Parts: sequence; structure tokens; C-alpha cells
Amino acid sequence: MKAAIQSQFGLIALALCLGLTAPAFAQSADSDKVDLKKLEEKYWAAKDSDYSVVQNRTYTKANRPYLSLSYGPLLNDSYSTGRMTNLALGYFFSERWGMEFAYEKGGLNDNDGVAKYRDQYGVQVDYNKFVSNKSLNLIFVPLYAKMSFLDRSILYFDMQFAAGIGQTEYEVQRNIGPETLAATSFNLDVTQQLFFHEHWALRLDIKNKWSTQERHRYQLTGGQTEADRKLPGAGAQDTSILLGVTFFY
Repeated sequence: MKAAIQSQFGLIALALCLGLTAPAFAQSADSDKVDLKKLEEKYWAAKDSDYSVVQNRTYTKANRPYLSLSYGPLLNDSYSTGRMTNLALGYFFSERWGMEFAYEKGGLNDNDGVAKYRDQYGVQVDYNKFVSNKSLNLIFVPLYAKMSFLDRSILYFDMQFAAGIGQTEYEVQRNIGPETLAATSFNLDVTQQLFFHEHWALRLDIKNKWSTQERHRYQLTGGQTEADRKLPGAGAQDTSILLGVTFFY
């Protein structure tokens, strides 16, 4: 009888122990589970809020002045041939924004078609020749990236856009000699820079300039050249592609 009572008490004690330890085991199992909601809140931005990528830049531009020199052809002139030289001085307020003063000089000559027409008919072709352009531009840099080169090195480059206003000088071609005039111009440039040193970068520019220029026309009457007459101003676009270097202070 006494043994039976002791056995019953033992069973009751075992049941109480199991009942007390079960919640602890449950809590331990629950603690091992990953709370996906907390992870999402910690590492992901909310769907309706803005976020930005923080990127480590090896070569920075912020708060640095620079000087660049580039050289290349004028692309869209049907009457001239030659090269353009561009000198630019600028300053970056941040990695995204900057200002630049640019001076572009043309070293252009009449192409073979113009020379042949002038020699054959004794009259100059009525066109305007680009001389130079001065401009003040606002720079915006939306793209910055890193690129692997043959799995041996990392190349750093960016792409920037420059828009501004300036003055274009041009020569009105006349039989009595060219006349140099100036017109207000608007500029839009696209630049790709490839950095290879803290102070140096290669750059490729596509430069566009729009202006309204005076025109002159010449006519032949009985083998004689009439006096030139001025035509209404007409729109002109000059596009050049230049390769050069930039030095950052």
C-alpha cells in the first residue's frame, strides 16, 4: 500500500516538472526563430520613403578646383575642316554639382569643296566659320561607377552634363574679306571622365553650341560679283568631340 502511494506521488511530481519546463523549452525554440519583420524594418527602407546608396569614392571631386585641356575635330561643319582646342577652369561644390568656365578655339580652314568653288567661279561661298566660344556652365554629375579591367584593376569613372550660356565668335565669309562678329550662344556638353590618379583623369567631351548668326549672300551678274547683302539671322549649331586630361588640385 505504501509503495503504491509513493509511486502515485512520484508520477504527480514528474508531471509537475514536465509542466514547468515545457514553457521554457517553448521559449527557447521561439528564440531560435528569425523575425523576418524585424529584419525587414532594419535593413530595408519603407516602401513610401526615399533612400540613397552610400558609395565609397576612391577619387573625390567635392570642394576641389580643376583645370582641363582637350583637343579634337569639329564634326558638323560642311564648309570647314580642322581641329578645336578647349581650355576649362572649374570648381566642384560637391560630388554632384560644379561650375565651369570654358574657352574653345577653332583652327579651321576651308575644305576642298569650298576652295574648288572659289577658284572656279571667283566668288566666296556664303557661310560662317566658327572662330571661338566662351561659356559659363553649370555641371551636374548623375553617374559614378567602378569597372573591373581584366580582373586586375578597378577603373573609376563618371559622366557629367554641363549646360550654360556664352558667346560665339564667327567669321562671315565675304569676297572683300571675312568679317568677325559675335552672338550669344547656349551650350550643352556631355563629358565622360576616367580617373587613374588622385589628381588626374582622362576626359572625353561632346560639346554642343547653338547661336543665331548673321548671313550674307553673293550673286553673279554678267560675270561680275554684286555687293553682298545681309540676310536675316539664322540658327547655327557647332558640335565637337574632344579628348583631353583634367588636373584636380
